[in-house]
Amino acid sequence: MCLDDYRRLASALRTPPMFADVLPLIVRPDEVELLLRISEKEVSVAELSELSSMPQTVVQSKVEDLYRRGFLKKTRETLYSVKPFQNIISRHLSEGRAGSFGKYVAALANYRMDEHVRRARADPYPEGKVLPVPEAVVDPVTVVLPYDTAVSVLAKARSISIRDCECRVTYHNCNKPLRTCLALNEFSDELVDRGVAQEMSLDQAQEVLKIANAHGLVHQVLYTDWVKGEVFDLCSCCSCCCTYLRALMNFGVSHHIARSGLVARVNVNECTGCGVCLERCVFGARRIENGKSHVIEENCYGCGLCTSACSAQASRLVSAMA
Repeated sequence: MCLDDYRRLASALRTPPMFADVLPLIVRPDEVELLLRISEKEVSVAELSELSSMPQTVVQSKVEDLYRRGFLKKTRETLYSVKPFQNIISRHLSEGRAGSFGKYVAALANYRMDEHVRRARADPYPEGKVLPVPEAVVDPVTVVLPYDTAVSVLAKARSISIRDCECRVTYHNCNKPLRTCLALNEFSDELVDRGVAQEMSLDQAQEVLKIANAHGLVHQVLYTDWVKGEVFDLCSCCSCCCTYLRALMNFGVSHHIARSGLVARVNVNECTGCGVCLERCVFGARRIENGKSHVIEENCYGCGLCTSACSAQASRLVSAMA
């Protein structure tokens, strides 16, 4: 195996030139030929065995290892294809294997964020949507339109699994709870199959949501297809690590995250001005004036974190149409 083979692999994986030296750190020499062959088309283990002149049992072992490490996609027909460099790097960073990158860790984390922002700006549709926390206080009189909650999304899912928050594992900007990311359906199946997530019941998932709310994390659903409404993940997000919230708040991609359809309102007669809602709001939608809390409605995404912590019960969510 020579450097030219790694250069060919870098091209096949669409690796940026400044990161070509990363591949020898994460791909063993005996894996390069297999990845090159799989990059050409979807193939089965039997086909790879014939193409590489290796015993099928050996190929099976190597392919399964590459799949577990996030290099490959697998279809229901057990055909394999190679993921692009960006996805491979994201899997390594978010699944706790960043140590393989040596001195490149920080640069690759920044690359992951930059690529996310680039894709978000190019996509005309939102890639995520804020959901009210289950503990949110919602006014039943003024809410006349249906809205999704984290629990209703989970209840519709065929399968649910839990893993560490990919963004907090990657960026380490806070000490919020890690075990909060809930994958759904096909994405959940893949992560469980690869051994990086564990299946859980709806009741167990609801307990995760309670922990997230207690720590002031925003619930978001992420979409594989916004138009079709296909959800693949339900995350509990902090504004300092989350790639989706940071794309919105730090990079100005205003359409990236959709609002819940609700907005916070305050009964100023009941408000004590304690400021808890101000501390809990990650969107900058609260201010204190004359000792009372006020909502900056254009900034409010209807997550409900403020209402769930209001001891005076002065805050509640209402329909954004009201």
